Amino acid sequence: MQEQKEEQKKELIKKLIKEMPVNLKKQKLFLVCGLAIAGFEVLGLILTGLAAEGKAYVIKPQNVLMLAFAGIATFVLTTAVLYFMWHGGRRFVTGAPERSKLLSKPFFYHVALLIGWLPCYLAYFPAIYSYDGEPQLIQYTQHTFNNHHPIAHTLFIGACYDVGRFLQKNLHCPLDGMAIYALLQMVLLSGAFACGFAFLIRRNATRRMLIGTLLWCIIFPVHPLMAISTTKDTFFTAFILMDFFLLVQAMEGKEKFGKKEMIRLCIVNLGLMLFRKNGVYIQIILLVILLITVLCCFLHCNKLRRRDIESSRKKHTEVWIRLAVVTLLSICLFFAVEQSLVYITGAEPGESAEALSIPLQQLARTYKSSGEQMKEEDLELLTAYLPKKGMENYRPYISDGVKMYFNNDLFRKNPSDFIRIYLRLACQYPGSYLLAPLYQTMGDWFLTDISHCLVYQDWWRDRTGYLITDAIPVFAGDFVKKENLLPAVRNVYEAIATDCVHQRFLPAKILFAPALYCFLTLFAGLAFLKQKRYRQLIPWAAVMIYFLTVAAGPCVLIRYIYPFMALMPFLAFQVLREEKA
Repeated sequence: MQEQKEEQKKELIKKLIKEMPVNLKKQKLFLVCGLAIAGFEVLGLILTGLAAEGKAYVIKPQNVLMLAFAGIATFVLTTAVLYFMWHGGRRFVTGAPERSKLLSKPFFYHVALLIGWLPCYLAYFPAIYSYDGEPQLIQYTQHTFNNHHPIAHTLFIGACYDVGRFLQKNLHCPLDGMAIYALLQMVLLSGAFACGFAFLIRRNATRRMLIGTLLWCIIFPVHPLMAISTTKDTFFTAFILMDFFLLVQAMEGKEKFGKKEMIRLCIVNLGLMLFRKNGVYIQIILLVILLITVLCCFLHCNKLRRRDIESSRKKHTEVWIRLAVVTLLSICLFFAVEQSLVYITGAEPGESAEALSIPLQQLARTYKSSGEQMKEEDLELLTAYLPKKGMENYRPYISDGVKMYFNNDLFRKNPSDFIRIYLRLACQYPGSYLLAPLYQTMGDWFLTDISHCLVYQDWWRDRTGYLITDAIPVFAGDFVKKENLLPAVRNVYEAIATDCVHQRFLPAKILFAPALYCFLTLFAGLAFLKQKRYRQLIPWAAVMIYFLTVAAGPCVLIRYIYPFMALMPFLAFQVLREEKA
């Protein structure tokens, strides 16, 4: 039997290779994607070369040959991989389910994920203190709240911290509050993935698809590391997963989308917005899209005369209206809850600089490259908003070093002068304005990029690595203690998170690259367009709106891209399972 299966696989590969030139002519999407990724790869190599060697980089003949070879190789490999993923993937996800009763129960995947992530949890016990989790706990313990970080998440971390302190101090129970936080977060994230497996089961995914996705969620180290990290991005990822599944359910119309589903979607939307500000932008833009769609549906229905078509259109229009109502209700509910939390905690408003990452990087880069050539009046107006110390702190891959010196008070009082100097310098120095966002977003579009591992180098703890896992909570006294219950397991995860061993091997380097998941997400939308499955664009649009907010953010970090990583197998299933809705 095994020999027959191997022979069948070989025959299938031979058939795919034989038919590949014909299929590529029919499906030009592969060629377009291959050209785009190859072009971005060449651009990334040029920019990294310019940063390292200067403008002479593009003049040297050997560098031109290297770029040409890299572009051609990337195009050929990308086109071939996409082709085999498309045709081989269809056979992987579609067909007779042939699965056991155990694989048909979402609760099994929930438990399996918790067990699979347990070694990582014990290795970093009680949790991984990283990124914004530390300053959020400082806010909570000092009662100085700021809505730059989600207040709901700050209060949740603080509540877990207080429970741990109570258990240790009053009941002498050696259970850390952050251990409780990490455990609850693991339950939430694994529950969101379990919803994804229920999503696959209802759509008759094959056993290979279910097992492959489960192994991906357990073995790929980013999942367990993020599951126990004290960062809001894990909560946000769980809610964006559930939001995607509910939107697909509504769009396909094959399952009931009644009051219960509307309430679930409202709760998920609320969580999406409460645990990351990006969620607010997603819902507002999605609401605009839904309202425009509802209007178009009404105008189109008025032109129809046939009753059967009109009835069908009316049914679909009702779904659009329900989604618009739920989205509007969840936005209103969010602002009510958010304002209540601000009032209760006395949280101060966030700084204006948080929304100006790319403009500030453009100004800082312009000053560093052409500051001596600027007119005195321009330089005086510029430094009023952004002091020289801040512009000298410019780093190509992160804007935090510049933002911390921005004059937020002056900007709130007089934004017009800032806009005027920004536009004036843009006309005078377009090169710097173009290069600044390219360098800052390089991790989003350059497959072999490593800037996401160098974001904090030379200015904040001089820290490099794929994920920050070694922050020490100096603020929490004796109530938060880091322990290493499984040293061998921790060494394995640290080899990736800190030492970045995966970057020594090109396939592994690309597998961990944030740009890979950005490209695959974009490719999914193009595939939906090609298949004329326009309803699938609504759930996909919610994900892409988030991507736009990430691209305009302060830097490229794995935690920002994690929603794409978590969603990828489920989004791929939607693309590959059928050609027409």
